[in-house]
Amino acid sequence: MATLALGALGAAAGSALLPAGLSILGTTLTGAAIGSQLGAMAGSVIDNALFGANGAARTIEGPRLAELHITSSTEGAPIPRLYGGARIGGQIIWATNLEEEVVTEDVGGGGKGMIASPGATSTDYRYYANFAVGLCEGEISAIGRIWADGREIASNDFTLRLYRGSETQLPDALIEAKEGAVNAPAYRGLAYLV
Repeated sequence: MATLALGALGAAAGSALLPAGLSILGTTLTGAAIGSQLGAMAGSVIDNALFGANGAARTIEGPRLAELHITSSTEGAPIPRLYGGARIGGQIIWATNLEEEVVTEDVGGGGKGMIASPGATSTDYRYYANFAVGLCEGEISAIGRIWADGREIASNDFTLRLYRGSETQLPDALIEAKEGAVNAPAYRGLAYLV
């Protein structure tokens, strides 16, 4: 804003002080043109001091998760028994707390004009969770496709372990590590995915 105001003020002052203009290397510059450029340059310095690069690095923050809405488990919900192949929704039977990873990177600096701006940094937040989803009662042979948010997801994009629901299955290693060997259930007779 100061660039525009001081540019106009400089043009008026330059035309008043140098009505005939200056001749430099065969080119005649009017007083208004010289005053406009000097005023705009001074205004640019003021604008950068007020609104732009002030010597402090600029930080760009990415979106941060305020709260999480995920599929929940319902106490007393029936466990389906499945014969053949069918599309079923699971119930979350175990989960860890949400883990946040803060990733900060330098996105460069430099600048145009007379004053170089300092480097800016970008901060992004990434979230991770571990959970187990109960599928159905009894033993299953396989899982065909996995859907999340109405879209099919590739199972090789995630670390997945399938427990087929046998009566002799052991507790999952991650659940054991987080809960302790004594407190980790094996969910025998329940097909589930971690």
